[in-house]
Amino acid sequence: MMRTALARLFGRRPAAMLPAGSDPKILALSPQPALRGAVAAAADTPPELLYFLARDRIPAVRLAVARNPGTPRQADLLLALDDVPEIRTLVAEKIAGAVEAHSRNETAQLWQLTVSVLEALAHDNLTSVRLLVAEMARGLERMPADIVTSLGRDRSADVAVPALGYPGAIAEQDLVEIVARATDPRVVGAVAGRPAIGPQVVREIVGSGDSAAIRTLLENRTAEIPPQLLDGLVERAAPIQAWHEPLVRRPALSEGAAIRLAGFVAERLVRVLQSRADLDPATTSAIATLLQDRPPPPVSAEASPPVATAEPCDNPLARARFHYANGSLSEDLVGAALGSDQDFVIAALALRSRLPPAVVNKILVSHSAKGLTSLAWKSGYTMRLATQLQLRLARLPPKARLSANSGGSYPLTPAEMEWQIEFFQSLVPAGL
Repeated sequence: MMRTALARLFGRRPAAMLPAGSDPKILALSPQPALRGAVAAAADTPPELLYFLARDRIPAVRLAVARNPGTPRQADLLLALDDVPEIRTLVAEKIAGAVEAHSRNETAQLWQLTVSVLEALAHDNLTSVRLLVAEMARGLERMPADIVTSLGRDRSADVAVPALGYPGAIAEQDLVEIVARATDPRVVGAVAGRPAIGPQVVREIVGSGDSAAIRTLLENRTAEIPPQLLDGLVERAAPIQAWHEPLVRRPALSEGAAIRLAGFVAERLVRVLQSRADLDPATTSAIATLLQDRPPPPVSAEASPPVATAEPCDNPLARARFHYANGSLSEDLVGAALGSDQDFVIAALALRSRLPPAVVNKILVSHSAKGLTSLAWKSGYTMRLATQLQLRLARLPPKARLSANSGGSYPLTPAEMEWQIEFFQSLVPAGL
Protein backbone atom coordinates (compact mmCIF):
# COMPACT_ATOMS: atom_id res chain seq x y z
CA MET A 1 0.00 0.00 0.00
CA MET A 2 1.05 3.58 -0.63
CA ARG A 3 0.88 4.43 3.06
CA THR A 4 3.29 1.63 3.93
CA ALA A 5 5.69 2.72 1.22
CA LEU A 6 5.59 6.32 2.39
CA ALA A 7 6.13 5.28 5.97
CA ARG A 8 9.21 3.30 4.97
CA LEU A 9 10.50 6.31 3.09
CA PHE A 10 10.19 9.00 5.72
CA GLY A 11 8.04 7.86 8.64
CA ARG A 12 10.84 6.62 10.88
CA ARG A 13 13.64 9.03 10.07
CA PRO A 14 14.55 10.93 13.24
CA ALA A 15 15.47 14.56 13.66
CA ALA A 16 19.10 13.49 13.88
CA MET A 17 19.11 13.31 10.07
CA LEU A 18 19.28 17.09 9.95
CA PRO A 19 22.85 18.25 9.32
CA ALA A 20 24.48 19.60 12.47
CA GLY A 21 24.05 23.35 12.84
CA SER A 22 21.64 23.56 9.92
CA ASP A 23 18.77 26.00 9.90
CA PRO A 24 15.36 24.22 9.62
CA LYS A 25 13.91 27.25 7.81
CA ILE A 26 16.52 26.91 5.08
CA LEU A 27 16.13 23.12 4.86
CA ALA A 28 12.34 23.49 4.59
CA LEU A 29 12.96 25.35 1.32
CA SER A 30 15.47 22.78 0.03
CA PRO A 31 14.81 21.28 -3.44
CA GLN A 32 15.60 17.87 -1.92
CA PRO A 33 12.43 16.12 -0.64
CA ALA A 34 14.51 14.07 1.80
CA LEU A 35 15.67 17.20 3.63
CA ARG A 36 12.19 18.72 3.72
CA GLY A 37 10.84 15.40 4.98
CA ALA A 38 13.46 15.33 7.73
CA VAL A 39 12.37 18.81 8.87
CA ALA A 40 8.72 17.68 8.78
CA ALA A 41 9.56 14.69 11.01
CA ALA A 42 11.75 16.52 13.53
CA ALA A 43 10.32 16.84 17.02
CA ASP A 44 11.51 20.42 17.50
CA THR A 45 10.37 21.86 14.18
CA PRO A 46 8.40 25.08 14.82
CA PRO A 47 4.62 24.85 14.19
CA GLU A 48 4.75 27.50 11.48
CA LEU A 49 7.21 25.41 9.45
CA LEU A 50 5.02 22.32 9.84
CA TYR A 51 2.05 24.33 8.58
CA PHE A 52 4.17 25.45 5.60
CA LEU A 53 5.28 21.88 4.84
CA ALA A 54 1.68 20.61 5.07
CA ARG A 55 1.29 22.12 1.59
CA ASP A 56 4.41 20.43 0.16
CA ARG A 57 3.96 18.90 -3.29
CA ILE A 58 5.63 15.63 -2.22
CA PRO A 59 3.22 13.23 -0.41
CA ALA A 60 6.01 11.76 1.72
CA VAL A 61 6.73 15.19 3.21
CA ARG A 62 3.08 15.80 3.98
CA LEU A 63 2.89 12.32 5.52
CA ALA A 64 5.75 13.22 7.88
CA VAL A 65 3.89 16.38 8.88
CA ALA A 66 0.70 14.38 9.53
CA ARG A 67 2.59 11.97 11.77
CA ASN A 68 4.40 14.65 13.76
CA PRO A 69 2.76 15.10 17.21
CA GLY A 70 3.75 18.76 17.19
CA THR A 71 1.78 19.57 14.05
CA PRO A 72 -0.70 22.39 14.76
CA ARG A 73 -4.41 21.85 14.22
CA GLN A 74 -4.39 24.34 11.35
CA ALA A 75 -2.04 22.00 9.48
CA ASP A 76 -4.12 18.97 10.47
CA LEU A 77 -7.12 20.66 8.87
CA LEU A 78 -5.21 21.08 5.61
CA LEU A 79 -4.10 17.46 5.70
CA ALA A 80 -7.64 16.24 6.50
CA LEU A 81 -8.52 17.48 3.02
CA ASP A 82 -5.40 16.05 1.35
CA ASP A 83 -5.72 14.28 -2.00
CA VAL A 84 -3.81 11.26 -0.70
CA PRO A 85 -6.15 8.90 1.21
CA GLU A 86 -3.36 7.50 3.35
CA ILE A 87 -2.54 10.96 4.69
CA ARG A 88 -6.17 11.66 5.60
CA THR A 89 -6.32 8.29 7.35
CA LEU A 90 -3.19 9.08 9.34
CA VAL A 91 -4.66 12.41 10.44
CA ALA A 92 -7.85 10.63 11.56
CA GLU A 93 -5.83 8.10 13.54
CA LYS A 94 -3.79 10.83 15.20
CA ILE A 95 -6.85 12.87 16.11
CA ALA A 96 -8.56 9.74 17.46
CA GLY A 97 -5.62 9.07 19.71
CA ALA A 98 -5.41 12.62 21.05
CA VAL A 99 -8.84 14.17 21.05
CA GLU A 100 -10.38 12.35 24.02
CA ALA A 101 -7.36 12.95 26.24
CA HIS A 102 -6.97 16.61 25.44
CA SER A 103 -10.31 18.03 24.28
CA ARG A 104 -11.40 19.27 27.72
CA ASN A 105 -8.05 20.98 28.30
CA GLU A 106 -7.84 22.71 24.95
CA THR A 107 -8.63 26.37 24.55
CA ALA A 108 -11.91 27.25 22.88
CA GLN A 109 -10.07 28.29 19.71
CA LEU A 110 -8.02 25.10 19.55
CA TRP A 111 -11.06 22.91 20.21
CA GLN A 112 -12.94 24.70 17.41
CA LEU A 113 -10.06 23.90 15.05
CA THR A 114 -10.25 20.27 16.22
CA VAL A 115 -13.97 20.25 15.46
CA SER A 116 -13.25 21.58 11.97
CA VAL A 117 -10.82 18.70 11.42
CA LEU A 118 -13.42 16.21 12.66
CA GLU A 119 -16.08 17.69 10.36
CA ALA A 120 -13.80 17.30 7.36
CA LEU A 121 -12.97 13.71 8.29
CA ALA A 122 -16.64 12.87 8.97
CA HIS A 123 -17.42 13.69 5.33
CA ASP A 124 -14.43 11.86 3.87
CA ASN A 125 -15.13 9.60 0.90
CA LEU A 126 -13.19 6.77 2.59
CA THR A 127 -15.38 4.60 4.81
CA SER A 128 -12.37 3.73 6.96
CA VAL A 129 -11.77 7.42 7.77
CA ARG A 130 -15.41 8.07 8.64
CA LEU A 131 -15.36 4.93 10.78
CA LEU A 132 -12.48 6.32 12.85
CA VAL A 133 -14.53 9.43 13.61
CA ALA A 134 -17.59 7.30 14.40
CA GLU A 135 -15.56 5.25 16.89
CA MET A 136 -14.46 8.51 18.50
CA ALA A 137 -18.11 9.56 18.82
CA ARG A 138 -18.93 6.37 20.71
CA GLY A 139 -16.56 7.33 23.52
CA LEU A 140 -16.56 11.13 23.46
CA GLU A 141 -19.56 12.94 24.90
CA ARG A 142 -18.18 16.30 23.83
CA MET A 143 -18.39 15.39 20.13
CA PRO A 144 -20.66 17.93 18.38
CA ALA A 145 -24.13 16.48 17.83
CA ASP A 146 -24.30 17.58 14.19
CA ILE A 147 -21.21 15.50 13.37
CA VAL A 148 -22.70 12.50 15.15
CA THR A 149 -26.04 12.94 13.38
CA SER A 150 -24.30 13.12 10.02
CA LEU A 151 -22.41 9.89 10.78
CA GLY A 152 -25.63 8.26 12.03
CA ARG A 153 -27.11 8.87 8.57
CA ASP A 154 -24.02 7.43 6.88
CA ARG A 155 -24.61 5.25 3.84
CA SER A 156 -22.47 2.55 5.48
CA ALA A 157 -23.98 0.79 8.50
CA ASP A 158 -20.42 0.04 9.63
CA VAL A 159 -20.05 3.78 10.26
CA ALA A 160 -23.60 4.58 11.40
CA VAL A 161 -23.83 1.89 14.09
CA PRO A 162 -20.81 2.96 16.21
CA ALA A 163 -21.73 6.63 15.75
CA LEU A 164 -25.17 5.92 17.22
CA GLY A 165 -23.41 4.60 20.31
CA TYR A 166 -22.58 8.26 21.10
CA PRO A 167 -23.25 8.82 24.83
CA GLY A 168 -24.55 12.34 24.40
CA ALA A 169 -28.02 13.44 23.34
CA ILE A 170 -29.26 13.18 19.75
CA ALA A 171 -32.45 15.04 18.84
CA GLU A 172 -35.51 12.80 18.71
CA GLN A 173 -36.51 14.01 15.25
CA ASP A 174 -33.06 13.16 13.92
CA LEU A 175 -33.36 9.63 15.32
CA VAL A 176 -36.82 9.28 13.74
CA GLU A 177 -35.37 10.30 10.39
CA ILE A 178 -32.40 7.92 10.75
CA VAL A 179 -34.73 4.97 11.44
CA ALA A 180 -37.11 5.95 8.63
CA ARG A 181 -34.29 6.11 6.08
CA ALA A 182 -32.28 3.11 7.34
CA THR A 183 -31.60 0.43 4.76
CA ASP A 184 -29.72 -1.84 7.16
CA PRO A 185 -31.53 -3.34 10.20
CA ARG A 186 -28.36 -2.91 12.27
CA VAL A 187 -28.92 0.84 12.21
CA VAL A 188 -32.48 0.45 13.52
CA GLY A 189 -31.15 -1.83 16.25
CA ALA A 190 -28.49 0.72 17.21
CA VAL A 191 -31.15 3.40 17.67
CA ALA A 192 -33.32 0.96 19.64
CA GLY A 193 -30.52 0.49 22.14
CA ARG A 194 -29.90 4.20 22.76
CA PRO A 195 -30.68 5.59 26.23
CA ALA A 196 -33.95 7.36 26.95
CA ILE A 197 -35.43 7.25 23.45
CA GLY A 198 -38.86 8.85 23.24
CA PRO A 199 -42.26 7.68 21.96
CA GLN A 200 -41.81 9.02 18.42
CA VAL A 201 -38.61 7.07 17.94
CA VAL A 202 -40.17 3.99 19.54
CA ARG A 203 -43.11 4.09 17.12
CA GLU A 204 -40.74 4.37 14.17
CA ILE A 205 -38.72 1.37 15.38
CA VAL A 206 -41.86 -0.74 15.87
CA GLY A 207 -43.12 0.43 12.49
CA SER A 208 -39.93 -0.83 10.86
CA GLY A 209 -41.11 -4.37 11.59
CA ASP A 210 -37.60 -5.57 12.35
CA SER A 211 -37.95 -8.31 14.97
CA ALA A 212 -34.37 -8.07 16.28
CA ALA A 213 -34.58 -4.28 16.67
CA ILE A 214 -37.91 -4.58 18.50
CA ARG A 215 -36.35 -7.10 20.86
CA THR A 216 -33.51 -4.63 21.55
CA LEU A 217 -36.15 -1.96 22.18
CA LEU A 218 -37.98 -4.20 24.67
CA GLU A 219 -34.72 -4.93 26.47
CA ASN A 220 -33.97 -1.18 26.71
CA ARG A 221 -35.36 -0.32 30.15
CA THR A 222 -34.99 3.43 29.51
CA ALA A 223 -36.99 3.43 26.26
CA GLU A 224 -40.36 5.19 26.66
CA ILE A 225 -42.79 2.67 25.14
CA PRO A 226 -46.39 3.94 25.24
CA PRO A 227 -48.73 1.49 27.06
CA GLN A 228 -50.97 0.92 24.03
CA LEU A 229 -47.98 0.18 21.84
CA LEU A 230 -46.61 -2.27 24.42
CA ASP A 231 -49.98 -4.03 24.59
CA GLY A 232 -49.95 -4.28 20.81
CA LEU A 233 -46.55 -5.95 20.88
CA VAL A 234 -47.87 -8.46 23.43
CA GLU A 235 -50.71 -9.29 21.04
CA ARG A 236 -48.18 -10.00 18.27
CA ALA A 237 -45.65 -11.82 20.43
CA ALA A 238 -46.98 -15.38 20.70
CA PRO A 239 -45.11 -16.74 17.63
CA ILE A 240 -42.01 -14.60 18.25
CA GLN A 241 -40.19 -16.38 21.07
CA ALA A 242 -37.32 -13.88 21.13
CA TRP A 243 -39.74 -11.25 22.47
CA HIS A 244 -41.15 -13.36 25.30
CA GLU A 245 -38.55 -12.82 28.01
CA PRO A 246 -37.99 -9.08 27.44
CA LEU A 247 -41.76 -8.57 27.49
CA VAL A 248 -42.15 -10.56 30.71
CA ARG A 249 -39.41 -8.45 32.34
CA ARG A 250 -40.55 -5.15 30.80
CA PRO A 251 -41.22 -2.37 33.37
CA ALA A 252 -44.75 -0.95 33.65
CA LEU A 253 -46.40 -4.03 32.17
CA SER A 254 -50.18 -3.70 32.34
CA GLU A 255 -52.24 -6.34 34.14
CA GLY A 256 -53.99 -7.32 30.93
CA ALA A 257 -50.69 -7.71 29.09
CA ALA A 258 -49.30 -9.83 31.93
CA ILE A 259 -52.27 -12.19 31.82
CA ARG A 260 -52.05 -12.50 28.02
CA LEU A 261 -48.34 -13.29 28.27
CA ALA A 262 -49.02 -15.98 30.86
CA GLY A 263 -51.18 -17.70 28.29
CA PHE A 264 -48.36 -18.49 25.87
CA VAL A 265 -44.86 -17.98 27.34
CA ALA A 266 -42.79 -20.81 28.79
CA GLU A 267 -43.53 -22.00 32.30
CA ARG A 268 -40.34 -20.53 33.71
CA LEU A 269 -41.38 -17.10 32.40
CA VAL A 270 -44.85 -17.47 33.89
CA ARG A 271 -43.12 -17.97 37.23
CA VAL A 272 -41.17 -14.75 36.63
CA LEU A 273 -44.48 -12.98 36.04
CA GLN A 274 -45.81 -14.44 39.28
CA SER A 275 -42.86 -13.04 41.19
CA ARG A 276 -43.28 -9.45 39.94
CA ALA A 277 -44.01 -7.12 42.84
CA ASP A 278 -45.68 -4.48 40.63
CA LEU A 279 -48.68 -6.66 39.69
CA ASP A 280 -51.77 -6.55 41.88
CA PRO A 281 -52.91 -9.68 43.79
CA ALA A 282 -55.84 -10.30 41.43
CA THR A 283 -53.52 -10.42 38.42
CA THR A 284 -51.05 -12.69 40.22
CA SER A 285 -53.93 -15.00 41.17
CA ALA A 286 -55.16 -15.12 37.57
CA ILE A 287 -51.64 -15.98 36.37
CA ALA A 288 -51.43 -18.78 38.96
CA THR A 289 -54.74 -20.20 37.73
CA LEU A 290 -53.53 -20.13 34.13
CA LEU A 291 -50.38 -21.97 35.16
CA GLN A 292 -52.33 -24.56 37.10
CA ASP A 293 -54.75 -25.18 34.23
CA ARG A 294 -52.05 -25.37 31.58
CA PRO A 295 -51.90 -28.85 30.01
CA PRO A 296 -48.60 -30.69 30.39
CA PRO A 297 -46.27 -30.17 27.44
CA PRO A 298 -46.10 -33.03 24.95
CA VAL A 299 -43.12 -35.31 25.27
CA SER A 300 -41.06 -35.13 22.10
CA ALA A 301 -39.73 -38.22 20.42
CA GLU A 302 -36.21 -36.95 21.01
CA ALA A 303 -36.73 -36.42 24.72
CA SER A 304 -38.60 -39.68 25.25
CA PRO A 305 -38.79 -42.74 23.00
CA PRO A 306 -41.97 -44.81 22.68
CA VAL A 307 -43.15 -46.27 25.97
CA ALA A 308 -41.38 -49.52 26.71
CA THR A 309 -43.21 -52.52 28.14
CA ALA A 310 -40.43 -53.30 30.61
CA GLU A 311 -37.91 -51.16 32.46
CA PRO A 312 -34.46 -51.20 30.83
CA CYS A 313 -31.85 -52.43 33.28
CA ASP A 314 -28.46 -51.55 31.84
CA ASN A 315 -28.71 -47.95 30.55
CA PRO A 316 -29.37 -45.15 33.10
CA LEU A 317 -30.62 -42.77 30.40
CA ALA A 318 -32.97 -45.39 28.98
CA ARG A 319 -34.28 -46.13 32.49
CA ALA A 320 -34.92 -42.44 33.12
CA ARG A 321 -36.70 -42.07 29.79
CA PHE A 322 -38.81 -45.16 30.49
CA HIS A 323 -40.05 -43.79 33.80
CA TYR A 324 -40.51 -40.29 32.39
CA ALA A 325 -42.65 -41.60 29.53
CA ASN A 326 -44.71 -43.69 31.94
CA GLY A 327 -45.17 -40.88 34.45
CA SER A 328 -43.30 -42.78 37.15
CA LEU A 329 -40.16 -40.66 37.43
CA SER A 330 -41.05 -39.84 40.99
CA GLU A 331 -39.22 -37.96 43.69
CA ASP A 332 -38.77 -41.17 45.68
CA LEU A 333 -37.23 -42.93 42.66
CA VAL A 334 -34.70 -40.15 42.13
CA GLY A 335 -33.96 -39.94 45.85
CA ALA A 336 -33.28 -43.68 46.00
CA ALA A 337 -30.64 -43.34 43.27
CA LEU A 338 -28.68 -40.65 45.11
CA GLY A 339 -25.24 -41.92 46.00
CA SER A 340 -25.56 -45.06 43.87
CA ASP A 341 -26.43 -44.07 40.30
CA GLN A 342 -25.52 -40.46 39.51
CA ASP A 343 -25.97 -40.98 35.76
CA PHE A 344 -29.60 -41.90 36.38
CA VAL A 345 -30.04 -38.87 38.66
CA ILE A 346 -28.60 -36.55 35.99
CA ALA A 347 -30.81 -38.03 33.26
CA ALA A 348 -33.92 -37.90 35.45
CA LEU A 349 -33.41 -34.28 36.52
CA ALA A 350 -32.56 -33.24 32.94
CA LEU A 351 -35.82 -34.75 31.68
CA ARG A 352 -37.92 -33.26 34.46
CA SER A 353 -36.30 -29.80 34.35
CA ARG A 354 -35.91 -29.72 30.56
CA LEU A 355 -32.32 -28.59 31.06
CA PRO A 356 -29.34 -30.02 29.16
CA PRO A 357 -27.62 -32.83 31.09
CA ALA A 358 -24.39 -30.78 31.12
CA VAL A 359 -26.16 -27.99 33.03
CA VAL A 360 -27.66 -30.47 35.51
CA ASN A 361 -24.25 -32.04 36.09
CA LYS A 362 -22.68 -28.59 36.58
CA ILE A 363 -25.22 -27.86 39.34
CA LEU A 364 -24.80 -31.26 40.98
CA VAL A 365 -21.02 -30.96 41.24
CA SER A 366 -21.14 -27.30 42.34
CA HIS A 367 -22.00 -28.09 45.98
CA SER A 368 -24.14 -24.92 45.85
CA ALA A 369 -27.11 -25.11 48.22
CA LYS A 370 -29.01 -22.51 46.19
CA GLY A 371 -28.16 -24.24 42.91
CA LEU A 372 -29.27 -27.68 44.13
CA THR A 373 -32.45 -26.25 45.65
CA SER A 374 -33.27 -24.44 42.41
CA LEU A 375 -32.66 -27.61 40.38
CA ALA A 376 -35.13 -29.57 42.51
CA TRP A 377 -37.68 -26.77 42.08
CA LYS A 378 -37.08 -26.58 38.31
CA SER A 379 -37.66 -30.34 38.11
CA GLY A 380 -41.05 -29.99 39.77
CA TYR A 381 -40.08 -31.78 42.97
CA THR A 382 -40.54 -30.66 46.55
CA MET A 383 -38.10 -29.15 48.99
CA ARG A 384 -37.69 -32.65 50.43
CA LEU A 385 -35.63 -33.72 47.41
CA ALA A 386 -33.68 -30.44 47.53
CA THR A 387 -32.72 -31.32 51.10
CA GLN A 388 -31.63 -34.80 50.04
CA LEU A 389 -29.48 -33.37 47.26
CA GLN A 390 -27.71 -31.14 49.79
CA LEU A 391 -27.27 -33.92 52.36
CA ARG A 392 -26.63 -37.09 50.42
CA LEU A 393 -25.10 -35.82 47.19
CA ALA A 394 -23.22 -32.64 48.15
CA ARG A 395 -22.76 -33.64 51.83
CA LEU A 396 -23.06 -30.02 52.89
CA PRO A 397 -22.53 -29.17 56.58
CA PRO A 398 -25.57 -27.84 58.46
CA LYS A 399 -24.52 -24.19 58.26
CA ALA A 400 -24.18 -24.40 54.47
CA ARG A 401 -27.59 -25.96 53.81
CA LEU A 402 -30.86 -24.30 52.91
CA SER A 403 -33.83 -25.46 54.97
CA ALA A 404 -37.49 -25.48 54.03
CA ASN A 405 -39.81 -22.74 55.23
CA SER A 406 -42.55 -23.57 57.67
CA GLY A 407 -44.94 -25.87 55.87
CA GLY A 408 -42.16 -27.35 53.76
CA SER A 409 -42.10 -24.69 51.02
CA TYR A 410 -39.02 -23.47 49.19
CA PRO A 411 -36.94 -20.82 51.05
CA LEU A 412 -36.13 -18.97 47.81
CA THR A 413 -38.50 -17.02 45.57
CA PRO A 414 -39.20 -18.31 42.04
CA ALA A 415 -37.26 -15.36 40.62
CA GLU A 416 -34.22 -16.19 42.78
CA MET A 417 -34.32 -19.84 41.73
CA GLU A 418 -34.77 -18.94 38.09
CA TRP A 419 -31.71 -16.69 38.38
CA GLN A 420 -29.70 -19.61 39.80
CA ILE A 421 -30.71 -21.81 36.87
CA GLU A 422 -29.80 -19.14 34.33
CA PHE A 423 -26.46 -18.60 36.08
CA PHE A 424 -25.48 -22.25 35.76
CA GLN A 425 -26.71 -22.31 32.17
CA SER A 426 -24.30 -19.45 31.42
CA LEU A 427 -21.39 -21.57 32.70
CA VAL A 428 -21.95 -24.32 30.14
CA PRO A 429 -20.98 -23.70 26.50
CA ALA A 430 -23.91 -23.73 24.08
CA GLY A 431 -24.54 -27.12 22.50
CA LEU A 432 -23.38 -29.21 25.47
